[in-house]
Amino acid sequence: MDGDVVRQQVAEIAEALYERTDELAAGLADAITREVRLYNSTAPVPFELVVHGCATNLRSVLSAIAAGTEFDPAPAVDLGIERARDGVPLASVMEAYRVAFRAISDAALKEVTSQPRVNGDVVRVLTTKILAAQDIFTAAMTAAYRDEQSRRLIGDESEREILIDSLLHGRLFEQWSIWEAADCLRLPAHGPYVVIAAESSVGTEALPGIESKLRSMDVFSAWQLLPDLHVGIVYVKNDKQLANVLALVSRMASNRVGVSAQFDDLRDTAQALRYARVTLRGRPDEGLRVTLFDGSILGTAAVSAPEVMVKLVAPTIECFAELTPEEREVLFETFRVWLENDGSLRTVGELLFCHPNTVRYRLHRIEQKTGRSLGRPRDVAELCLAFEVHRRLMWETENPDRPPQGR
Repeated sequence: MDGDVVRQQVAEIAEALYERTDELAAGLADAITREVRLYNSTAPVPFELVVHGCATNLRSVLSAIAAGTEFDPAPAVDLGIERARDGVPLASVMEAYRVAFRAISDAALKEVTSQPRVNGDVVRVLTTKILAAQDIFTAAMTAAYRDEQSRRLIGDESEREILIDSLLHGRLFEQWSIWEAADCLRLPAHGPYVVIAAESSVGTEALPGIESKLRSMDVFSAWQLLPDLHVGIVYVKNDKQLANVLALVSRMASNRVGVSAQFDDLRDTAQALRYARVTLRGRPDEGLRVTLFDGSILGTAAVSAPEVMVKLVAPTIECFAELTPEEREVLFETFRVWLENDGSLRTVGELLFCHPNTVRYRLHRIEQKTGRSLGRPRDVAELCLAFEVHRRLMWETENPDRPPQGR
């Protein structure tokens, strides 16, 4: 078909759709409130405003197609600014644009089929123009949204501090607010994340420039300085990236650093911070400044209620009070290695560089001190928990003057 004829027919279809703007806008708004999760569940924007936004964008798109001119995304810019001010998450606004432009394409195809002399060339040109409009308008809306949000929140450091503080202290969020927080802090909306807590002096960052250093590694994070800690929420997309993050932190740190187990929901940030803090109370791994909480059932049970657990196991730990800290650690370490190696005295001896009889003697001393038998599963379970609580929660209290290994 002749190019001029195709352009003329595309313009006629666009004009026909333009005349139905009010009808189409209502249909687009209905599709958005029905299909976009946030609009469907919380109605962040009144329906009539959704209709108005659809109509304004629709007129701009269709008039440009009808006239054969460049698209003017000014309505998308205005809408991006308005939705940022309304607090609607960017992801939801982008989803609304996707739903709306799909509905525009459907309406255009129906209009095409109502005109029998229109062929495939017209459909192709019209579809291409609508897709181009979608890209231009979505990009303009997104840029305007981010600029407004930066001006209102990220650009205001105190507001950003409040937002991070809310996550770290577990203030309740609706799901859409979690999305908003993630978007504002430049974090993905879903994990895995870890919380990193580095010991610091008052007013001093323990890991200076860490956010920009991580960003150069394609790692997203958000940091806040607390009175005793420099704390970060860090997105780690896989184990390799986590290992790289820990290696960087280890090189930068001059004091101890605690790292939570991985978690997927930003609403669990406060709990993750608690686990990261707890690792700073326990015995550090030899030769390392950075301690990663393993998230095991035993470890989680030991630290879930620190004050209660310390009080609960104190009588068992006090059975070793007459021993020096070094002697106590030898017995506790022997028990831990014995447990991890299925009770093999030979293996434990090889790992601890001592004779199996020495291992047997140490384990017997534990039985004598505590009055428990390593042949009874219940007694073994209680000792496991007691020594785990001691390692994670009581070591620092008992060794206030001993510098952590690796400093």
